[in-house]
Amino acid sequence: MYHSKGKPYYHLVKDVKVKDRRTKVRVYLGHYEPSAEDVDRFRKDYAYVLEARAAEKRAELSSARYTSKYLTLEQIKTIETIRYYYKAFTSLLTTSEIEVYERNFEIEYVQGTTSIEGNTINRKQTYDLLVNNITPNDKSLREINEVQNFIKVKAYRDSYRSNYGKINLEFVQTLHSLTMSNIDFDLAGAFRRIDDVCIAGCDIPVTPSILIRPELLKLINDYYRQLEKGIHPFEASVMFHYKFELIHPFTDGNGRVGREIFNYMLKKSGYPRLLFLGEDRDIYIRSLKAGNEGKYAEMIEVFADLINKQRYQILVENLKKVVKPPKKINQLRLDDFYI
Repeated sequence: MYHSKGKPYYHLVKDVKVKDRRTKVRVYLGHYEPSAEDVDRFRKDYAYVLEARAAEKRAELSSARYTSKYLTLEQIKTIETIRYYYKAFTSLLTTSEIEVYERNFEIEYVQGTTSIEGNTINRKQTYDLLVNNITPNDKSLREINEVQNFIKVKAYRDSYRSNYGKINLEFVQTLHSLTMSNIDFDLAGAFRRIDDVCIAGCDIPVTPSILIRPELLKLINDYYRQLEKGIHPFEASVMFHYKFELIHPFTDGNGRVGREIFNYMLKKSGYPRLLFLGEDRDIYIRSLKAGNEGKYAEMIEVFADLINKQRYQILVENLKKVVKPPKKINQLRLDDFYI
């Protein structure tokens, strides 16, 4: 309650905290003191408004904590808004709902990241393969393994994040070993030993094989130094991904492993993961080529636009659903949340 010129003002108030910064967001209710029943009704009616304002205020406070070489302040605010809508949404989910949401996302992600490399297994077939263990009849064994391997990749990634979390060479090699399991037994998890390889459509030479290990160590250390300096995590992750692909540490599977690490970085820093969809393949490839020309701001802008296009409006709609959840919350279906 607040007073102005003798008149009381009543508000619904929510505390907001980001690190050591605190503030409040409020919704104006009027001059007249609400009854207990009114307060209950207002809490339901304005639940989404209050959560949305809190997310946007957290994004504002959080944005001020970061520096950037290539992201604009407006881009940082947008990414932080997505981050806190995502945090608000997932914090309101039950355990079973999180499982539903994560499963749906994983299907979309696996189908997308493999299709970028030419895999022709579609979304329905990916779902049947990952969830029901039903293999498509008209696909090669390699394509099937490329998709099915992500079951082990996900298990390892989730366990690693909760038990340790920091990226190192062993983590990178294990991801590759799991990604290439039953595809290339000799090269799975092994750094490239030859130099007569190239990145399709790229004139820049890959890192000599003898330098792969020290260059990867330097890249990993530089990434964590950037975070310590306050560089925005999204920018640091995109730059890591670009440089990882230039190093090209493996004979095959660099794209899938690189995108897995990129999304691991986002999730570890509290952001939703990015979908690499087949329909966005040309945009994705062009953005990395912009990096080859030193146009890092342009490259990062493409990634920022993709996550904004994919996540912002969907998270708004999903948050509206869970702020005022259905009475029979245990009857949610796979498609109850947008991905």
